[in-house]
Amino acid sequence: MNGAPRLDGTAVVVLNYRTPHKTIRAVHSVQNSRSPAAAIIVVDNASDDGSSALLQASLPGIRLITNTHNDGFSAGCNIGIRQALESGVGRVLLLNSDVIVPADMLGQLEKALDGDHLLGIVGPLVLSSTNPECVESAGIAYSRRTGRMRHRDFGRARSAVQEFTTHIVDGVSGCAMLIRRDVIERIGLLAEEYFFGFEDLDYCLRARQAGLLTACAGRTFVLHEGSVSIGRTSRLRVYYATRNHLLLSNRFGASSRVARWIRAANVMALNAAFAATVTELPRREALAGFASGVRDYFAGRFHRAASLPATEAHRH
Repeated sequence: MNGAPRLDGTAVVVLNYRTPHKTIRAVHSVQNSRSPAAAIIVVDNASDDGSSALLQASLPGIRLITNTHNDGFSAGCNIGIRQALESGVGRVLLLNSDVIVPADMLGQLEKALDGDHLLGIVGPLVLSSTNPECVESAGIAYSRRTGRMRHRDFGRARSAVQEFTTHIVDGVSGCAMLIRRDVIERIGLLAEEYFFGFEDLDYCLRARQAGLLTACAGRTFVLHEGSVSIGRTSRLRVYYATRNHLLLSNRFGASSRVARWIRAANVMALNAAFAATVTELPRREALAGFASGVRDYFAGRFHRAASLPATEAHRH
């Protein structure tokens, strides 16, 4: 330990993709935190819409990285994480551009993470920005037997959720996820093959395999809009949900061939039901996204969507 630098502080990484005004709002909310961030890093993921210039002009003092190619949410975040680690911080907060951070959130997450050496990752309650009394996530539960994942207390009124300081969960939403530096050093970066979706749960489950727990901190929250960059009316939403859910379920659970096929069948049934009932998309479009996701998963095609029409696959 002699001569080793003391790792302290939190670097915040925000990924922007054609949402500059929301990104500016998210960064301003972080800057108003009672516990200041050691660094704020904004990664523009090849928006090609003037975002980078607007962010540069509106957010003086931040570290802005402009990508020339959009290789997905995970890859964009990883660029910011690498920059954060180079700055010598002890924690990295991944933050979506469509969230608003209350003044006490960062300090509460840091307190929760630093107060338990068994924790590697913590996240806040996620509330809907359009209805702040509605819970979107109090952490994620994942079944290694069936492959099913669900956001705890989704859709419930915040007042009806039992109060808690922290509770151990299988994962937390990547819209606001505080990661201890040694987790990144032990298990690496986000898995880039997902491109969009499920990389947060994958990361938390990988941390669990390395002996580091994930918790939801119930004393703080973020307000989250959701589906901003990908769009609620894009079949990509169903495509990535299906393909990536299958990928994750294959990685985490019993490894026998029978067990993997049972999980895959269950995941396909869950996603087919979602595609048939999602209200923002015509059923035919949603089911086409589901079918393409299944086809690409079994063909081993990951990263950017491969089997959708080119104009659709390259929107995100």
